[in-house]
Amino acid sequence: MATISDAALLLAAQLRALDDSHLLELLRSRVVRANSVSDFFDLADALQQPTSVERVLSKLDRPTLATLAVVADTTSLSASEVAAALGHFGADEVAVQRRLDRLVSLALLIHRGGRYSAPDGVTDHLAGWPFDDLPTTGELLETPPPSTLTSVEPSQRDSTDSIAAENAFATTNEVTELINQLRSSPVRDLARGGVSLPDSKRLAVAMSVPLEKIAGLVDIAERAGLIATTNAQWMPTADATEWMSLGAAERWVYLAEAWHQGVPDNIRMILADRVQSFWGSGVEDYVRWLFPAGVDAMLERLRRYARDAHLLGVTAEQLPSSAGIALLTRTPAEAAAVMAELFPREVHQVYVQPDLTVISPGPLAPQLDARLRVIADVETRALASTYRISRSSLHHAMTLGETLEGMRSFLAEISLTGVPQPVEYLLSEAAARHGLVRVGLHGASGSYVSSPDPVTLQSIAVDPNFGPFGLRKEGAQLVSRFGVEQLFWALSDARYPVAAEDADGQILSLRRDQVSTATPDEAHDSAPEKLLAKLRNGQGGATGDEDQAWLSRQIEVAIRNKLLLRVTVRMPDDREVEYTLEPSSVAAGRMRGLDRAADIERTLPLTSIVSVEATTER
Repeated sequence: MATISDAALLLAAQLRALDDSHLLELLRSRVVRANSVSDFFDLADALQQPTSVERVLSKLDRPTLATLAVVADTTSLSASEVAAALGHFGADEVAVQRRLDRLVSLALLIHRGGRYSAPDGVTDHLAGWPFDDLPTTGELLETPPPSTLTSVEPSQRDSTDSIAAENAFATTNEVTELINQLRSSPVRDLARGGVSLPDSKRLAVAMSVPLEKIAGLVDIAERAGLIATTNAQWMPTADATEWMSLGAAERWVYLAEAWHQGVPDNIRMILADRVQSFWGSGVEDYVRWLFPAGVDAMLERLRRYARDAHLLGVTAEQLPSSAGIALLTRTPAEAAAVMAELFPREVHQVYVQPDLTVISPGPLAPQLDARLRVIADVETRALASTYRISRSSLHHAMTLGETLEGMRSFLAEISLTGVPQPVEYLLSEAAARHGLVRVGLHGASGSYVSSPDPVTLQSIAVDPNFGPFGLRKEGAQLVSRFGVEQLFWALSDARYPVAAEDADGQILSLRRDQVSTATPDEAHDSAPEKLLAKLRNGQGGATGDEDQAWLSRQIEVAIRNKLLLRVTVRMPDDREVEYTLEPSSVAAGRMRGLDRAADIERTLPLTSIVSVEATTER
């Protein structure tokens, strides 16, 4: 173990006194190498290592850093003395106390007897800041913030809202498209997060959006809990189905509120204070001032959230929209009401054309859009969307349980032009051919393909798409060792009129929708919990006596580092007596130490010792 000072001894005691929830919160917020930590002294040492201190300081704002630096420049200070030393940062004593409490919770300060001090590792790290072009204590206190507010002409607001609504509506629809794509074709998750470039290109083409928008759409959908990763693949979550049934304004506010909640508190306050001015370089300058130890990381986060704010219509041309202002300063419900007024009205009827296209003259109501997507493929998605009915889309619909009468009735109900004869013909033909190819269970886990049309069956037998399935002739069927669903979907993708059947020849409805089974617990890093258990389990030592094990460990550390201890002992008559000792050994349930004041060596039973603490007194 590295040399431990009296301050680190106090820090170890402070850490041990934390309850499990606060200790776990600390372990999650700091960088700690668990394999090098076996007790609270190791933890105190690990928390003072330069890497751990540097990481946590990079996330603190200037007032908090100034508070820490003021304490680190002295031996110890009370809260009121800290406030007095902070100048304008100390004007609000309640805010000063909150910052002190936070610094204690992060193990950057030690709180004892109403006074605050900094561990040696923190003090040493701050002392080296000037050599790394980081501000001194004086510069933290005295450098004024940049002026970043710019005025906005009232005439700009209408233009901003129009652009913002257009972006918001487009993004809401594009997230819907993303979910629909991932339902049938999940994409690979990169180890560092996000979607691979080949998958991004495929999604961009399928969704008809620019490639550069995919990353933002994935971030927005993930933040809202609509997509997640399972087995290293992005898939929709169970919540996505309910979200897609909402109206456009409700879907938008769901995404926008998730964006707002995801913005770090300190950045959220910056943005909320600047709703009447342009964002961009001015806000970035302010962030550089506010986070001097973590400029790059904070700017990256700010730019990411600013990108998504633009996509969601919270801003337009770097100016907050009326809906964005409501979201940042009032409530999501008010923001939704503002945006709803700007969104185009949903329609409930479409034009079914003889060329087999279906044209929606406006955004189709979500329930109608979902049903129409089962029957037809989306060709274009905008204010006026286009769908196309085809043999394969109708076979797909019947696979999912649609019937000829059901599809005909639905189209007649929503069509402003009736059901044209070419569409009627295609519906009848598809219904007649559906199930011409059947797939069922063969043996325990294999599958078979059958058809009353030997030409179709022969086509499948020689189709190179099915080479990997190892199809072989067995009587009037083709059989494979692969499962029913794998073979079924391969035939469906190859546009064969396939249906799955049970042992009685009844057609089964199969769905390929894939939903993520990820939960917050699965994504949660378990290392802090394991370290917490290790720390708690290790306190009792071989005896199982937690208090004596902790007491012995404190004394051992003091002996190793030649620290004086103030020892409080309970006498047989229940009086408490203090000794200042230079400990020399601890064994067999006793501590021995030199009492220089009395010039004698004392031996004290550990069971009589109430407490020990490091001291500089002689």
